[in-house]
Amino acid sequence: MIAARRGWLSPLPPEGASAIVYRNTSHAAEMAAAQGVRAVDLMRVGIVDRIVDERPDAADEPAAFCLRLGAALADELYQLMRLPPGEHARRRHQRYRRLGL
Repeated sequence: MIAARRGWLSPLPPEGASAIVYRNTSHAAEMAAAQGVRAVDLMRVGIVDRIVDERPDAADEPAAFCLRLGAALADELYQLMRLPPGEHARRRHQRYRRLGL
């Protein structure tokens, strides 16, 4: 799993959580940290393998960000192709068995 530095993964966006808890979206960053859904949080628990930097934001430098993302994808695919048959599936199975523990 590859994520942008400021990316997050959640069924409820931090803005939605902020709206429910605080009745406004101004606490979205705080809620993202509390939810543990930021890319750095997800990397810490083993869901995200690699983070691609945004300098300062991917929207401000889309071509350069896409080049970094493409390089990260190429490297990850190369690493996957070097695994023995069945190893990727075995690792993925182990990863998802330990989530939430």
